[in-house]
Amino acid sequence: MLERLARRYTPAWLAQSTKRWISGLRFRMQIRAARKNYRRDDLSSKHPLLFIAGLPKSGTSWMESMLASYSGYTTVMPLQAIAYEQAHKGSHDFELPEEIFSQLQEALAVLKLHVHGSLHNVRLLREAGIPYVVMYRDLRDVAVSHYFYVRRTPWHPEYEDYSGLDVEAGLRHFARTLLPGFVDWMCSWRENRDPEQSIELRYEDLLADTVGEFRRVASHFSLDTSPSTIENIVEEHSFESMSGGRTRGEQDSDSFVRKGVAGDWKQHFTPDLKDQFKKHAGQVLIDLGYETDQSW
Repeated sequence: MLERLARRYTPAWLAQSTKRWISGLRFRMQIRAARKNYRRDDLSSKHPLLFIAGLPKSGTSWMESMLASYSGYTTVMPLQAIAYEQAHKGSHDFELPEEIFSQLQEALAVLKLHVHGSLHNVRLLREAGIPYVVMYRDLRDVAVSHYFYVRRTPWHPEYEDYSGLDVEAGLRHFARTLLPGFVDWMCSWRENRDPEQSIELRYEDLLADTVGEFRRVASHFSLDTSPSTIENIVEEHSFESMSGGRTRGEQDSDSFVRKGVAGDWKQHFTPDLKDQFKKHAGQVLIDLGYETDQSW
């Protein structure tokens, strides 16, 4: 609630410093709650820390929220990741600090980060024995969602870059600046992730079968997968609940959740934009099953 009010009423020039202040306050509250819950909870069948890796606008916040519905779990966001994102206009190439998981010891937490699957990051996850899920989304839809989200978020580090651009110009800017790095992000996790410690999940599959895919994630984290628990969590975090009662496809300029649909890129891509995305992302779209060839 505090972040939503700040996003709506804080002028752009003050937005990022406000974001840092809110983030610091929020982290202190989160870690205090996570440690309190750790001390009072029965951890015999639980993993204390659940880790989600995914690019921005790939369904990670949705997954984070559903996992945090399990009793005792609290979402946390380390300040190092926020500082890096503001300084570098993104955290998809962020290298986890060596001490990151020791800072979260004795805490019952869900940690969602946009970090890439570098050998360094995968090593830290392996050494800490932390299970994780890697989420993917069609990069064309990521681009569209990213454009609209940044345009209405003054404290986003890219706000000034996108604020004066229409949709086509914004997508061209995304293709020039973020797309190559996002492709590398996907390739890094596909090449380096530990298949015994992690699972992969496409956002589109989560949309198509939310109950089934969330049950698979919950099972990976050794959480309760009874039908009543899974179905209740999914219902509480349906698109309509998260977006204030709107159905998929409807748009709200103040909601974190915009449309939540797959294939929205088709409404915005020109032939030239298609060529740019084929050049940088054509093969990874095929590898992840979004296309069968380059003829789209």
